[in-house]
Amino acid sequence: MTDRRAVDRLTFVYDADGTLAGEVKYWFGTLLGGAHCSLCDLTHSRWGKRKDFGECAARLGLPITYLHRDDLDAVLHAVAPSLPAVIGHAGTHAAVLLGPDELADLHGDLDAFELRLRAAILATTAA
Repeated sequence: MTDRRAVDRLTFVYDADGTLAGEVKYWFGTLLGGAHCSLCDLTHSRWGKRKDFGECAARLGLPITYLHRDDLDAVLHAVAPSLPAVIGHAGTHAAVLLGPDELADLHGDLDAFELRLRAAILATTAA
């Protein structure tokens, strides 16, 4: 981000399609080992949203928009060309806070995710 305003909202972008067919394809892909989204590992279990993720999101205290790769407009696609990603917004500016490598390194550890995301938010605000 080019200014020093605080991050005021987040966008989580999954590396999966959000259509019903996309969701079914992803679910079966995870069963067969062919599909994987490290952001999904943090926010969802096999059967739905993780309760502990909901608690984490509440502690962050920022509005979160959830998108799938087929939901991205050209602007967000330019901000986050590689997925999955967590994007921080400060006013009209947006930047990737955690990209695919950082999310994969977490291996679904929600506590580590929260710490790393908070650090990225602080670093972006201070930059």
